[in-house]
Amino acid sequence: MSDNRAKACSDAPSVEGKSCDEYPLATSQQGLSTGGERRSFDGCGLSNIPSQTGPTGVSICMISATDQSSQGGTNTQFYRGERVLQGDPFRVAIS
Repeated sequence: MSDNRAKACSDAPSVEGKSCDEYPLATSQQGLSTGGERRSFDGCGLSNIPSQTGPTGVSICMISATDQSSQGGTNTQFYRGERVLQGDPFRVAIS
């Protein structure tokens, strides 16, 4: 869902070695394309984004580009390995 990624990170600063990361995952159907606002936190390198919480929208932060790329590969492997197709429900557990 490139629309989610574009709405979340299109104006993120260009910082060498960093990449804009968003949650919920841009590949999910729960990103900014469904509404809400962007939010961030101290230390994320996005001073123009408010620090707030809420039930809708996305959280964004500048992270290591290497970590971002690695996680993208992990997500792709999960979708393929579990045969998750566009629109299929899945749960993200954070531990």
